[in-house]
Amino acid sequence: MDFTAIDFETANYQRESACQLAAVRVESGQVVDRQVWLIRPRPFFFSYRNIAIHGIEPHQVEDEPEFGELWPRISHHFDSTCLVAHNAPFDIGVLVACLKAHSLCVPEFQFTCTRMISRAVWPGQSGYGLKRIADSLGIQFKHHDALEDAEACARILLAAAGKSATANLEELESQYRLHRGQANATEYRGAKKDSRRRTIFPTHLEGLR
Repeated sequence: MDFTAIDFETANYQRESACQLAAVRVESGQVVDRQVWLIRPRPFFFSYRNIAIHGIEPHQVEDEPEFGELWPRISHHFDSTCLVAHNAPFDIGVLVACLKAHSLCVPEFQFTCTRMISRAVWPGQSGYGLKRIADSLGIQFKHHDALEDAEACARILLAAAGKSATANLEELESQYRLHRGQANATEYRGAKKDSRRRTIFPTHLEGLR
Protein backbone atom coordinates (compact mmCIF):
# COMPACT_ATOMS: atom_id res chain seq x y z
CA MET A 1 0.00 0.00 0.00
CA ASP A 2 1.78 3.11 -1.30
CA PHE A 3 0.34 6.64 -1.18
CA THR A 4 0.81 10.15 0.21
CA ALA A 5 -1.84 11.54 2.56
CA ILE A 6 -2.15 15.33 2.56
CA ASP A 7 -4.04 17.98 4.51
CA PHE A 8 -4.38 21.76 4.22
CA GLU A 9 -5.49 24.43 6.66
CA THR A 10 -6.63 27.74 5.20
CA ALA A 11 -6.49 31.31 6.51
CA ASN A 12 -9.91 32.34 5.23
CA TYR A 13 -12.77 31.28 2.95
CA GLN A 14 -10.66 31.46 -0.22
CA ARG A 15 -9.30 28.15 -1.48
CA GLU A 16 -5.90 29.67 -2.31
CA SER A 17 -5.38 30.93 1.27
CA ALA A 18 -3.40 27.90 2.51
CA CYS A 19 -1.54 28.59 5.76
CA GLN A 20 -0.46 25.03 6.63
CA LEU A 21 0.20 21.91 4.56
CA ALA A 22 1.24 18.41 5.59
CA ALA A 23 2.22 15.29 3.68
CA VAL A 24 2.52 11.78 5.13
CA ARG A 25 4.17 9.22 2.89
CA VAL A 26 3.23 5.54 3.16
CA GLU A 27 5.25 2.79 1.50
CA SER A 28 4.40 -0.91 1.74
CA GLY A 29 1.78 -0.08 4.37
CA GLN A 30 4.19 1.79 6.67
CA VAL A 31 4.49 5.50 7.37
CA VAL A 32 8.00 6.40 6.17
CA ASP A 33 7.95 10.21 6.12
CA ARG A 34 6.04 13.07 7.77
CA GLN A 35 6.36 16.68 6.65
CA VAL A 36 4.54 19.87 7.60
CA TRP A 37 4.97 23.45 6.37
CA LEU A 38 3.58 26.81 7.48
CA ILE A 39 2.65 29.12 4.61
CA ARG A 40 2.12 32.87 4.40
CA PRO A 41 -1.18 33.27 2.51
CA ARG A 42 -1.64 35.85 -0.22
CA PRO A 43 -3.48 38.13 0.36
CA PHE A 44 -2.36 38.12 3.99
CA PHE A 45 -5.78 37.87 5.66
CA PHE A 46 -7.05 35.53 8.38
CA SER A 47 -10.71 35.16 9.29
CA TYR A 48 -11.65 34.75 12.95
CA ARG A 49 -13.65 31.65 12.02
CA ASN A 50 -10.64 29.89 10.52
CA ILE A 51 -8.38 30.87 13.41
CA ALA A 52 -10.96 29.39 15.80
CA ILE A 53 -10.86 26.11 13.86
CA HIS A 54 -7.10 25.51 13.52
CA GLY A 55 -5.54 27.96 15.97
CA ILE A 56 -3.00 29.35 13.47
CA GLU A 57 -2.65 33.12 13.85
CA PRO A 58 -1.13 35.67 11.46
CA HIS A 59 2.02 36.26 13.52
CA GLN A 60 2.89 32.54 13.23
CA VAL A 61 3.20 32.67 9.45
CA GLU A 62 4.14 36.28 8.66
CA ASP A 63 7.79 35.30 8.13
CA GLU A 64 7.03 32.02 6.32
CA PRO A 65 7.30 31.63 2.52
CA GLU A 66 4.30 32.06 0.27
CA PHE A 67 3.11 28.97 -1.56
CA GLY A 68 4.82 30.02 -4.77
CA GLU A 69 8.19 30.21 -2.99
CA LEU A 70 7.65 26.96 -1.11
CA TRP A 71 6.37 24.70 -3.89
CA PRO A 72 9.64 24.25 -5.83
CA ARG A 73 11.25 22.98 -2.61
CA ILE A 74 8.49 20.54 -1.64
CA SER A 75 6.87 19.40 -4.89
CA HIS A 76 8.84 16.15 -4.90
CA HIS A 77 6.77 15.01 -1.92
CA PHE A 78 3.69 14.97 -4.16
CA ASP A 79 4.87 13.12 -7.26
CA SER A 80 4.97 9.46 -8.34
CA THR A 81 2.23 8.34 -5.97
CA CYS A 82 -1.52 8.64 -5.44
CA LEU A 83 -2.50 11.57 -3.19
CA VAL A 84 -5.07 10.84 -0.50
CA ALA A 85 -7.15 13.26 1.56
CA HIS A 86 -10.22 13.08 3.75
CA ASN A 87 -12.81 15.11 1.85
CA ALA A 88 -10.47 15.30 -1.13
CA PRO A 89 -12.53 17.91 -3.04
CA PHE A 90 -11.46 20.44 -0.40
CA ASP A 91 -7.76 19.60 -0.07
CA ILE A 92 -7.14 18.88 -3.75
CA GLY A 93 -9.12 22.02 -4.55
CA VAL A 94 -6.82 24.04 -2.27
CA LEU A 95 -3.73 22.53 -3.90
CA VAL A 96 -4.93 23.35 -7.41
CA ALA A 97 -6.10 26.84 -6.38
CA CYS A 98 -2.73 27.63 -4.75
CA LEU A 99 -0.81 26.47 -7.81
CA LYS A 100 -2.93 28.58 -10.14
CA ALA A 101 -2.89 31.64 -7.85
CA HIS A 102 0.91 31.60 -7.95
CA SER A 103 1.07 30.98 -11.72
CA LEU A 104 2.53 27.52 -11.24
CA CYS A 105 1.80 24.62 -13.58
CA VAL A 106 -0.62 22.07 -12.13
CA PRO A 107 1.24 18.76 -12.46
CA GLU A 108 -0.67 15.67 -13.51
CA PHE A 109 -1.59 13.64 -10.45
CA GLN A 110 -4.14 11.11 -9.25
CA PHE A 111 -5.97 11.26 -5.94
CA THR A 112 -8.59 9.52 -3.85
CA CYS A 113 -10.71 10.34 -0.82
CA THR A 114 -10.84 8.47 2.51
CA ARG A 115 -14.29 9.91 3.18
CA MET A 116 -15.56 8.15 0.05
CA ILE A 117 -13.60 5.02 0.93
CA SER A 118 -14.99 5.01 4.48
CA ARG A 119 -18.55 5.16 3.14
CA ALA A 120 -17.82 2.08 1.02
CA VAL A 121 -15.94 0.05 3.63
CA TRP A 122 -18.00 0.98 6.72
CA PRO A 123 -21.55 1.68 5.51
CA GLY A 124 -24.24 2.80 7.91
CA GLN A 125 -22.14 5.14 10.04
CA SER A 126 -23.85 8.18 11.53
CA GLY A 127 -21.27 10.44 9.92
CA TYR A 128 -18.09 10.29 7.87
CA GLY A 129 -16.09 13.29 9.04
CA LEU A 130 -12.41 12.71 9.76
CA LYS A 131 -12.80 12.82 13.54
CA ARG A 132 -15.86 10.60 13.62
CA ILE A 133 -14.26 7.88 11.50
CA ALA A 134 -10.93 8.15 13.32
CA ASP A 135 -12.69 7.89 16.69
CA SER A 136 -14.61 4.82 15.55
CA LEU A 137 -11.29 3.16 14.64
CA GLY A 138 -9.53 4.17 17.85
CA ILE A 139 -7.20 6.60 16.05
CA GLN A 140 -6.18 9.41 18.39
CA PHE A 141 -5.09 12.74 16.90
CA LYS A 142 -5.36 16.51 17.28
CA HIS A 143 -8.02 17.59 14.80
CA HIS A 144 -7.31 20.57 12.49
CA ASP A 145 -3.56 20.30 12.79
CA ALA A 146 -2.48 19.52 9.22
CA LEU A 147 0.12 16.91 10.13
CA GLU A 148 -2.16 15.16 12.62
CA ASP A 149 -5.04 15.18 10.14
CA ALA A 150 -2.87 13.84 7.31
CA GLU A 151 -1.60 11.00 9.47
CA ALA A 152 -5.15 10.17 10.66
CA CYS A 153 -6.19 10.06 7.00
CA ALA A 154 -3.34 7.65 6.26
CA ARG A 155 -4.31 5.44 9.21
CA ILE A 156 -7.91 5.33 8.02
CA LEU A 157 -6.87 4.13 4.57
CA LEU A 158 -4.61 1.47 6.07
CA ALA A 159 -7.48 0.35 8.31
CA ALA A 160 -9.77 0.15 5.26
CA ALA A 161 -7.21 -2.03 3.49
CA GLY A 162 -7.02 -4.29 6.54
CA LYS A 163 -10.79 -4.54 6.81
CA SER A 164 -11.12 -5.50 3.14
CA ALA A 165 -8.02 -7.73 3.12
CA THR A 166 -6.51 -5.87 0.17
CA ALA A 167 -2.78 -5.56 -0.37
CA ASN A 168 -2.77 -2.32 -2.33
CA LEU A 169 -4.90 0.65 -3.27
CA GLU A 170 -5.75 -0.78 -6.68
CA GLU A 171 -7.27 -3.91 -5.11
CA LEU A 172 -9.26 -1.81 -2.65
CA GLU A 173 -10.61 0.38 -5.44
CA SER A 174 -11.53 -2.64 -7.54
CA GLN A 175 -13.32 -4.37 -4.67
CA TYR A 176 -15.56 -1.37 -3.95
CA ARG A 177 -15.78 -0.02 -7.54
CA LEU A 178 -14.01 3.22 -6.67
CA HIS A 179 -12.40 5.48 -9.24
CA ARG A 180 -9.54 7.87 -8.59
CA GLY A 181 -9.73 11.53 -9.35
CA GLN A 182 -7.28 13.18 -11.68
CA ALA A 183 -6.00 16.71 -12.11
CA ASN A 184 -3.63 18.48 -14.46
CA ALA A 185 -3.19 21.89 -16.04
CA THR A 186 -6.44 21.67 -18.01
CA GLU A 187 -8.64 19.09 -16.24
CA TYR A 188 -10.05 18.22 -12.85
CA ARG A 189 -12.03 15.00 -12.39
CA GLY A 190 -13.15 14.04 -8.90
CA ALA A 191 -12.82 10.64 -7.24
CA LYS A 192 -16.08 8.69 -7.31
CA LYS A 193 -17.78 5.40 -6.63
CA ASP A 194 -19.35 3.50 -9.50
CA SER A 195 -23.04 3.45 -8.56
CA ARG A 196 -24.10 1.06 -11.32
CA ARG A 197 -25.32 -2.28 -10.11
CA ARG A 198 -23.41 -5.32 -11.23
CA THR A 199 -25.44 -7.67 -13.41
CA ILE A 200 -25.79 -11.14 -11.90
CA PHE A 201 -26.45 -13.87 -14.46
CA PRO A 202 -28.22 -17.11 -13.49
CA THR A 203 -25.85 -20.06 -13.44
CA HIS A 204 -27.60 -21.85 -16.29
CA LEU A 205 -27.09 -18.81 -18.55
CA GLU A 206 -23.40 -18.24 -17.84
CA GLY A 207 -22.33 -19.95 -21.06
CA LEU A 208 -24.50 -17.55 -23.10
CA ARG A 209 -22.86 -14.31 -21.95
